[in-house]
Amino acid sequence: MVFRAFIIICGIFLIGSGMWSAFTKKGPADAIGAFLALVGLMATIVGILMICVPGFFGG
Repeated sequence: MVFRAFIIICGIFLIGSGMWSAFTKKGPADAIGAFLALVGLMATIVGILMICVPGFFGG
């Protein structure tokens, strides 16, 4: 349960830092920031699925 909550917290942090980087940086750093925001969103969704739907990835 702690690992799943850690995934959600890291995902939210990645969304925030990625959005900040995407809107304040120039050059390739803004694209990297946008990609990090997307990765953070996916990590947050996976963490929420792991908590709310037990056995979702178990098959």
